[in-house]
Amino acid sequence: MIQARLDLEPKDAVAYFAGKGEQLAWDYTEVMGEANVHAYTVAKATSLELLRTIRAETAKAIGPGQTFEQFKKTLRPRLEEMGWWGKKEVLDIDTGEITEAQLGSVRRLRTIYQTNVQTAYMAGRHKRYVSNAVDRPYWRYVAIMDGRTRPAHAALNGKVFRWDDPIWKVIWPPNGWGCRCRIIALTQAEFEALGVPLEDGTDMVFETEVPINRDGDMVSVKGVRYTDAGGKQRVFRPDPGWDYNPGEAWARFDRQGIVADCDWGGVANFADGGKKTCLASVAGQKTWQDHDRPDVASIPASQRLPTPALLNRAASRKEALHVISSVLGISEESPLRVVKTPVGDVAIRHEWISHLVGKDNDARERFANFILPTLESPFEVWLSEYQDGFRHRYIGLFEDAGLLVIARLNRDGSLLWNMIRAKTAYINGQRKGIMLFPNEKADQLPDRP
Repeated sequence: MIQARLDLEPKDAVAYFAGKGEQLAWDYTEVMGEANVHAYTVAKATSLELLRTIRAETAKAIGPGQTFEQFKKTLRPRLEEMGWWGKKEVLDIDTGEITEAQLGSVRRLRTIYQTNVQTAYMAGRHKRYVSNAVDRPYWRYVAIMDGRTRPAHAALNGKVFRWDDPIWKVIWPPNGWGCRCRIIALTQAEFEALGVPLEDGTDMVFETEVPINRDGDMVSVKGVRYTDAGGKQRVFRPDPGWDYNPGEAWARFDRQGIVADCDWGGVANFADGGKKTCLASVAGQKTWQDHDRPDVASIPASQRLPTPALLNRAASRKEALHVISSVLGISEESPLRVVKTPVGDVAIRHEWISHLVGKDNDARERFANFILPTLESPFEVWLSEYQDGFRHRYIGLFEDAGLLVIARLNRDGSLLWNMIRAKTAYINGQRKGIMLFPNEKADQLPDRP
């Protein structure tokens, strides 16, 4: 029987699962690999109400803990009542056509349960192991050695790699549907007592194309080539869409993404354990003067963006979220928008917008009309260094001469912006780091159309 504990403390697993957004999808291939870290989805769940019903029970399995039988007993009658059970003719949300599809079933519930519970707990385990890597730097792959385990998974059983070996980007469990493998972290003494070699996966990883469906569509999948205990060359390849490490991908979330810069008017009004905090940039970075850029005071209106309308303050956070989402052209049903910028595409996701309205007094919805122009037609783009890493700063200059808009692209792709009405000296102080755009001198820039 599947158990929802896996001998792990649940808090990190709960945090991993709670941090997901939601995305409707007709087929599991629409949300594959690392996209699963950011979005909870169930194939052919055709409404948010249905998706959230399944998610709520999944959250209980990960947090308070449920066996599969408890999960099924609670969820099946609710899905039957909602008409999501068995084979039925339904609307394909991608094609708009009516088609027969397998909806809820005991087998599907088992897959939903096991996939989400195992992935969440292994993501939590990865976070915990990384934080303890100094004391336990050796990680051992452990397969369940019974008749249900696939031979390719069983062949990895007992192999040991260092915690920072690149192979864990590919083979960290789960490695496919129904995978029950796990990892154990070892101390130096525990590793030596095993009497097994420490392997190096640096040159083992490869990538290949495999079919993803009956139509012959191909998808890229990473795998590893290695030598087994008997000296035989073997290949291990996770199932398509499983060749990633959910814990590592989760760790790339920018937890400081909602915290304003310290130089956005001083200490920001964001609570952190009861204390006010802000995100500090590293001192000594190159500035606009080092790059031989002009003072913003010298930039004529013809080279600035038209000043868009300032919106009204929303009456509630829900209304503020609606305003921002509408201006950016995203919603729960269409949660992704890709914006082309001079230095590459920026993906704006609906689930990352909610943090922008976390404080009533910020009222960032008032400045929503400024964001797309700043991203699409920035005056400058800087890669600025902060104490915990690098973030992009898109600088927007508008015809209103004292107005500066900074759209900060965080490390996880989320956005935070600030609108500053200040003196020229302060505005110039925001221009620091590695200048990514433009490459030409400002006095060579053409006038705005």
